[in-house]
Amino acid sequence: MMSRKSFVRERTVSAGPLKAVSIYTRTFEQESKCKEPRGRKKTVSRISQENWNTNKSRKNAELLLHANFVQGDYYATLTYNHEFLPKDLDQAAKDQRSMIGKLKRLYKNAGAELKYMWFTSYQIDKDGQYMKRIHHHLVINKLPKDSGFTRDDVENCWSVGGGKNAKSRGIVETKRIQGGSNGLKKIAIYLTGQEKWINRQWAKGKKRWSSSQNLKKPTETTNDSWWSQRKLSNVIKENNQGQDIFSSRFPGYYIIGEPQIREIEESGWHIYVEMLKVEP
Repeated sequence: MMSRKSFVRERTVSAGPLKAVSIYTRTFEQESKCKEPRGRKKTVSRISQENWNTNKSRKNAELLLHANFVQGDYYATLTYNHEFLPKDLDQAAKDQRSMIGKLKRLYKNAGAELKYMWFTSYQIDKDGQYMKRIHHHLVINKLPKDSGFTRDDVENCWSVGGGKNAKSRGIVETKRIQGGSNGLKKIAIYLTGQEKWINRQWAKGKKRWSSSQNLKKPTETTNDSWWSQRKLSNVIKENNQGQDIFSSRFPGYYIIGEPQIREIEESGWHIYVEMLKVEP
């Protein structure tokens, strides 16, 4: 009897209510060359904050958002008045550090620990130099209800100076994340897709986003036994793109968007699908 030369691997990255699943054929020859243990749950490797223009980096940022923020947390857009518009990116970074420092003190006084992800956007000229209209987006955990502090206190942190002499750097629009996981998904797509806009590129070697060090990392697992070549083929053949199969494999989750199905000449079919947990 001829020995089996390949198997179907399922690699699942879990981030809060989001599951990102890749299913593909892998040969035992490939596996023998790889020393990574199979089937073990592990933390996804350190998320890169550079190379923003790669799909992997954008996806990692989205996963980190889903792993740490939920409905009711805050999403803020911060702009500048002309008086405080930074002359360069270094000054904008100082403004960011100033606000984060004030937020940390605010949350400490509120009896909570600040969690954040900070995104920056601006326009550049044809020579790749900073041009104008820099602004920021901030996702943070909500303040405790009984803390006595509100979103107004969060917005007041976008200021120069402190106390009675504090002056706002510009307009701050802070909203609560609504719509559950779907609402966060829309925010994540917007924040991680801005590099697609015309003239909204990022200078080479600069970080596009930053985050607090206390965020949970997405986890990754592999399963080499649930799928078979027949099940994989059924996903390809079914009119509903295998939604029944995925519902059986991941009960309590539903597919968002359409599964990405492609055939790679060297290794066969590859399927990528994203799912969200059904909310009560």
